Amino acid sequence: MNYALRPTRYKLRATSYELRATSYELRAMNLKIGEVILVQTKKPAIERFQRQAGYGENSVWTHVCGSLGGLICIEGNFPRSRLIDFKKTYLEPGFNFKRLRRKGQTEKERYKVALWWATMNNLPYDAWQFFSMPLSYAFRNLGEALRRVFGSQMRFLCSQLIAEGFYQEGDYLFNKPAHLVVPADFCNPDLFEEVK
Repeated sequence: MNYALRPTRYKLRATSYELRATSYELRAMNLKIGEVILVQTKKPAIERFQRQAGYGENSVWTHVCGSLGGLICIEGNFPRSRLIDFKKTYLEPGFNFKRLRRKGQTEKERYKVALWWATMNNLPYDAWQFFSMPLSYAFRNLGEALRRVFGSQMRFLCSQLIAEGFYQEGDYLFNKPAHLVVPADFCNPDLFEEVK
């Protein structure tokens, strides 16, 4: 076997990966303030829950974050909400993502939503709600009662954090409480347009 060919073959694979990463990077570098980013992470429990709730193909989008411009985003994640570098957190590991912009929203309104997101940095993740959300869908009254007893207004899931930004600006786009919003809710062509 000729070992001299091996490094060349591996180098070609690295180059094709770099090209793919570069095209994703170009899309991500143009993130605008107030855009919503859906990410296809490896969270099978969330995907399964969304499929059972009837979201079909959109169930693959298991995480959502909000753009604060450039590659800086905010996300609700365990253990606390935080600012992230989108490139390091999702691009370099190779996660698929989708950029969305609220239909009919002005630039000023997008800035106001993003400003609210930014003020919610470093809040605890609502682990209790993550585990009780299936109860809220199955038994609405029981889920709401448990949320009133154990819930908190200052703890957020990823999708709740992003939805709450819109709600705080008077845009009740999902017609349900923010704590019941899941990432797949954002993949609605009537509410959001995909930015390519």
